[in-house]
Parts: sequence; C-alpha cells; structure tokens
Amino acid sequence: MAWFETRRRGRGFVVALAVVSCTACVTTTPVDESLEAELSSGRYDRALDLVAADRRSADRLLTLLQRGHVLHYAGRFDESNAAFQHAEDLAADLYTRSVSRQAASILTNDLTIEYRAEPFELAMVPYYRAFNYLSLGDPDGAQVEARKATLTLADAVEATVRELDRPEDRAAAERLGDNGFLHWFSGLLYESDGALNDAFIAYRNAARAYLATRDLTGLAPPADLGRDLERVGLAIGFRDEVEQLRTEAPELFEGVAPRPAASGEVVLVLEGGWVARKQETMLNLPILDVDRRYGSQEAWAEAMVGRASSGWSAGPGVSVDYWLTVAMPTMGPSSTGTVVSARISAAGIRESTVPVDDLTRRAVATFEAKRGTILFRTILRALAKYAATEAAARENEVAGVLVNLFGVVTERADTRCWGTLPDRLSMARLQLPAGDHEVTIDYLDHSGVAVTSETVPVRIEAGGLAFLNRRPF
Repeated sequence: MAWFETRRRGRGFVVALAVVSCTACVTTTPVDESLEAELSSGRYDRALDLVAADRRSADRLLTLLQRGHVLHYAGRFDESNAAFQHAEDLAADLYTRSVSRQAASILTNDLTIEYRAEPFELAMVPYYRAFNYLSLGDPDGAQVEARKATLTLADAVEATVRELDRPEDRAAAERLGDNGFLHWFSGLLYESDGALNDAFIAYRNAARAYLATRDLTGLAPPADLGRDLERVGLAIGFRDEVEQLRTEAPELFEGVAPRPAASGEVVLVLEGGWVARKQETMLNLPILDVDRRYGSQEAWAEAMVGRASSGWSAGPGVSVDYWLTVAMPTMGPSSTGTVVSARISAAGIRESTVPVDDLTRRAVATFEAKRGTILFRTILRALAKYAATEAAARENEVAGVLVNLFGVVTERADTRCWGTLPDRLSMARLQLPAGDHEVTIDYLDHSGVAVTSETVPVRIEAGGLAFLNRRPF
C-alpha cells in the first residue's frame, strides 16, 4: 500500500507537469526586431501580419498597441484609432485587476499574466490618437486625446504604486506620474483652438513637471515653453502668475522672444530611434545552510533580495546548500537610429529640433522603480518551485527530477514591452507669416548632415498652429 501511494503521488507530479507545461511553453515570439525592419522599409502590411501572427491571449493589449502603432505610420488613421480605443478599454479593465490574483504565475512565470503595459506606454496612446485626429481634420478630437494623456499617465502610475510591495519602490514610482511634454502638447492644442485659459494651465503644469523631473529625464524646460507661458499669460491678464513663475524659475524665460501677431507656427514633433527594450538575465542566488530559520517564504525571499546586489557576502562560517537560478528582466540599450535631429525651414526661416522627452529614460526609471518588487516576487516563485522539488524528491526520486526540470524550463523573465516606441521626442517651432507655405524638413544624422529631406505643404493662420509628427525610420 505504501508503494502504491508513493507511485500515485509521483504520477500526480508528472500529470501536473504535463498540464502546466502545455501552457507555460507557449511563449511570446520576439517580433520587435522584425517589426523594426518592416517599419524601416515601409512594409506596413507585412508589419501588421507579424503583429497578428504573434497573438497570444496574455498579450492582447500588446498586440493592440502594436497594431495601432503600425496603422498610424501607415496613414490608416481611423483604423489606428479603433485599435488604440480597444487597447485603452482593455487596459482600463486590466488595471482594475490585481496581479496577485493570477495564481498561475506562481507555478510558472509572469508571462502567464496578461500584459498591462507600463504607464509611460499607455500615455503614448492618446498622443498618437491626437495626431490621428489632426491628420483626419478633427482638432476637437485631438484636444480630447491630449487632455487624456496626462490623466492616463497619472492613473496608471497610481495603479502601479498600489501593487508594489516595498515602500521605497512606491516612492520611486510616484515620481513617474507627470510628464512635461504631454502637458505642453495639450497646451499647444488648446491654444490652437483659442482656449487660452486651458492653454495657460497646461503650460504652467508643463513647466512644473519639467522642473520636477529634470533629473529623471535629463531635460531642462525648453525655451519655447517659457515663450508660450509669457505670451498666453499676458494675453489673458495673468501677469502676476507669469511674474511669479519668472521668480520661481527664471531659466524658463531665458531668450524669450515674442511672436508677431500676424504670424503663426509650424509645430514639428520628431520621433527618433527605438526605445530601450527589456532583456532576460539569469541570476544565481545562494540558499544558505542557515536559511531554515526563516518562518515564511516571504521573509526568506525578502532576505534573498539583498543577495542579488553586487558585493554581497554571506559572512564567515556560512555555507551554500544550493544555488537558486532565477530569470529576471533587465533593460537593454536604446537605439538612437541614423536620424537624431531635424531642421525645418520655409520662407527663408530655419529652426532646429530640441529634445522634449526621453522615453528610454522613462522606461529605465519605471523598471528601476519596480525592480525590487519584481525580484522579490521572482525569488518567491523560485522558492516555491524549490520547495515543490524537495517535497517531490522525498516521495519519489523520479518525480523530484521531473519537478525540478519543470521549474528550470518554466523559469522565464517577462520581457514584454512596446518595443516599437521611439527612443526620444524632439520639437521644432517655426514662425511663419499667415498663408500657404512649402515647408522643408531635413533629417540630420549625428554629424548634423542631412540624411534625407521632404517638403510638406502647410497653411498657416494668423496666430494659429499647424502640427506635424514625423518618424524617419
């Protein structure tokens, strides 16, 4: 009877292994590099085929984001908006669920959890939808999207903070909830529609966000933002507010020059490079002979987090019983691409782009804020697998080997990310007299040499703004 019970338990482990492995081994195909190649060659239909072929139930949101992105560059703006709308609806639903409720990840890896997107990624959806609406001749729709962008970011960061286990991680994540460029972009759209009070508030929020996060993004407030603040603030009688901002942050107003009343502006947003993507790295962490003193796996995992730090030492008289291997995501390098800036010119006037946002630095800061929690949960899962292996081995040696093999095979890091986003955003503002113009955009490499150029017809209204966004792949 004892022999039968042991064999039955061993078979149970084998069955469980077979059942769970069927789902765990269906992993995401790394399509980012292939998508990059297709987008760079303008083969948008093939890029869409790649996105569709990589579909997995846990990656629904990522599929929608990539689809909306490709359709945007393909000039299929209505379809892009539809895909992004589905993405926003799904993201809102996913963010109401707690990751901790999805128990399958404890047995396998985080790839079984539905991809929910990082806050900075979700904030780019209204940005692209705004340009879709502008391209469709719907400035009101663009304004709605621009207003949503900063709210989307703040809400997503708030939801992320609630699910971080460590106070220091929560504090770091909270700093990611504002974006100067998105405020500024919405202000420009408000101003273009004559909503000057809304524009001034957005410009003021942009200035404060740039100042508060300059160590995060590496960007000082652009000079054009100060010009916008002063022009709109004085136009609506907010002189005191403008002077207060001048006192608080004089660097905002350095080199400010007024815009002639009879002129308007072309606003070019240049998207450059490719955002840094997540990669997988394997860590070997020691299980010590003194670890049995921990009363819970949570306490044990928390202690092991420190062992992933460089320079950690077990101390004298302590031996290693086992090396626990865990798969962790890490941030890879970004790609600046060939084109790093642009020069825009018309009617004998010329301006160059200046940096306004750095998505790679946002990606890295987001990951670093979450890294401690990710590591803790990864170690906790690995300890659960380790305990299961030991328990199986005590019952049946073969079962112990199989459970250990299952743990090794399913140890995968969650490296999913919206990898087709640009590395950075830059902007050029070209003041032009009212009327029709042929605007030339020169795309420049690291040496400031024009790689390619294009000419775009633009109509400028007195006091108006005309918006362009370009991604020279």
